[in-house]
Amino acid sequence: MSMSGKAVRVLLAASISVAALAATQVQAQEADVEASSGLEAIVVTARKRVENLQDVSASISALGATDLAKRFDSDVRDFANSSPNVLIDDTQQGPGGVAAIYIRGIGVADVEKSVDPAVGVVIDDIYLGQSSGSLLKAIDVDRVEVLRGPQGTVFGRNATGGVINLARSRPTQELTGKVRGSYSSFETYDLQGVVSFGLAENVALKVSGAYNSTDGYIFNRTQNQPGQKSDFRAIGAQLLLTPTEALEVSVSYDRQLTRQDPGQLQAITKPTDLFCVLGYCSPAPGVPISGDRYVSVGNAPVDKSARFELDMAIGKVKYDLGGDFDLQYIFGYLKTNESINQDFDSTPETLYHTDRPARWRQITNEVRLSMGGTGPLTFVLGGYHWDSRYTINLKNYIGFAGAPLLTSAQDVTQTTKSYAAFFEGDYRITDKLKLTLGGRYTHDKKTTIVNDGSIFIYGTLAEANPVAVIAPSPAAGLIVMANPVGADWSKFTPKVSLSYNWTDDVMTYGLWSRGYRAGGFNGRPATLSAATTPYNPETLDNFELGFKSQFLDNRVRLNGALYLMKYSDMQQDLDVPAPGTSTGRENRTINASEAELKGFELDLTAQITENFTLSGNVGYLDAKYKNFVGDIYSTGNPVDATFLKIRRAPRWTWDLRAAYEREVGPGTLMLNAELHHIGGHEITFLNNPNLRNGAQNMLDASISYKIDNTMISVFGKNMLDENGWTIGYDVQNVWSYAAPRPPQAFGVAITQSF
Repeated sequence: MSMSGKAVRVLLAASISVAALAATQVQAQEADVEASSGLEAIVVTARKRVENLQDVSASISALGATDLAKRFDSDVRDFANSSPNVLIDDTQQGPGGVAAIYIRGIGVADVEKSVDPAVGVVIDDIYLGQSSGSLLKAIDVDRVEVLRGPQGTVFGRNATGGVINLARSRPTQELTGKVRGSYSSFETYDLQGVVSFGLAENVALKVSGAYNSTDGYIFNRTQNQPGQKSDFRAIGAQLLLTPTEALEVSVSYDRQLTRQDPGQLQAITKPTDLFCVLGYCSPAPGVPISGDRYVSVGNAPVDKSARFELDMAIGKVKYDLGGDFDLQYIFGYLKTNESINQDFDSTPETLYHTDRPARWRQITNEVRLSMGGTGPLTFVLGGYHWDSRYTINLKNYIGFAGAPLLTSAQDVTQTTKSYAAFFEGDYRITDKLKLTLGGRYTHDKKTTIVNDGSIFIYGTLAEANPVAVIAPSPAAGLIVMANPVGADWSKFTPKVSLSYNWTDDVMTYGLWSRGYRAGGFNGRPATLSAATTPYNPETLDNFELGFKSQFLDNRVRLNGALYLMKYSDMQQDLDVPAPGTSTGRENRTINASEAELKGFELDLTAQITENFTLSGNVGYLDAKYKNFVGDIYSTGNPVDATFLKIRRAPRWTWDLRAAYEREVGPGTLMLNAELHHIGGHEITFLNNPNLRNGAQNMLDASISYKIDNTMISVFGKNMLDENGWTIGYDVQNVWSYAAPRPPQAFGVAITQSF
């Protein structure tokens, strides 16, 4: 076993031993036992029903309102630590935060909206269908659930890896609220607040808002100024009406605007890359051409010209039918509008820039009939409708194609319509034995239309007075489509589990579930064949054995699972050469035949004493391709590619958190620390050694003092100053680019509750 593996084993054993020893000592001290009531129950809605975490026969980690109040999370990335085998990063490839979310080695790290997510991000029951904007800010988040493994039954397609399920607080009749302001490294100012109050006897309103401004952690040496500045503004409101005891209606609206500098990527080259021939060579393997991961030399403007706008509306109606039956309707609307001119070459010249205005719109409708109660049968039955459309008007600025400057353009519009019916129910065969059966039938239809614009060739680097113009035509090797093409797919995704309660506090289960990610069309093609030929759906079968347990008077909670996941037609996105086309490149999604992922996970929380809580998790993952033969080098000759390692699949991840509270003077002193480990892993499809991440250890900590409803905090993030890559991308034989992890940062915050 590796040193990381030994460390994890020792760490876990020590944690359990300390918990057991401390609990034994506490049992011997009657006063302490009476003063503590054990761990509070965690309520989750992972199956679209309200349940205790310990009763759900699936791998779930969760953070409740109490835990979240003690953290200083910025966005969804900070929630990753709460669960084993989870990686979440910002790819820096677009405005608004483009998420790369991986669970158990399954995910997507591409900016194109044609590439469906493999991990679903859900907020207040609404699934976000694109990676852009999925790094949701930690504003008014009341509960975080990380569901590991395919969630095809109740969450549907595009949740093969799992789901990040976020829930916000509900409006209250009483006047309640919270405001937090903070200042931290890199001139970062953050202000967020939420307030709820009653408008009438059966009407409550919640209003939230946030503002964040930062200079960012990248310095642009070419422009001689900070190169990652951004401003974020958000406002939201939710109205809750309860006209009768049986009827509940809620309507919410959120508006967000981000203005930021384009992402400051780092060029990394090998001696054989074209950029190195042009004079931009990495000084050493894995080192950017600037010589420093936090120094950029790109020549694009750093003037907050990139924009990301988000509008989201959610409507819900819930009616209590009586007899343990509830009927619920959920409507969701999400629209985003973004623009960015990004320097992908990351050199002082215009070698490869893109202008990428894009628009996205999704509408969802969901109806659920739920049966709860204490009888032997409980279930949820529902129907789901999805309708989305996106358009991108891409323009490329190419300075390495022969002439001083060449521009090309491409317009892509894709639509998706999806219909689904689903069921999941529990039947208690005995008081201890429970059978769960579920299934979802999904039908997807997608269309695409792609048209290239004219190619302009200029005699200088200025975009003026072209010396040649190539009009779009098939003869010129450009894509011309008069009408969209379409394809459709249907899939049934079942689930079966059997659980047994050995005692009130110990449950074991066996689970088989299937996930499904729809097929689709390439969103950045360079040839007509790549534009019109769909790639196939992927399916994933998950076999899992797990347990849930609480012991020592509910002072210790230990959950775990063994899993084996088998992939069929695994989708992988990569950049490949496309000779004779306007850019010479294209983005292509291929089906990587088969893959196998297996491992185990443990999740521990222990109340050592009334004042001290220790928690943590550990995940082990062995991910390998099986029978993978593909044209990965775009030579026209498929090769055996099983030698490749699956990206973003570290063998070990673990996390250890400690929280201590004690009454000191007129208030409460709170100490929190968290150490998070990510094992070494690949971040590029072709396993570029210059973009490989070694093992990383991130330490966060905070000290807070609370008097009544006022809390003053000092906090640090990534205090060990790890600088691993969060994104790496190969443009084969030309160059590669990457972005580093946010560095060490410190801050102070004041929180006022009422």
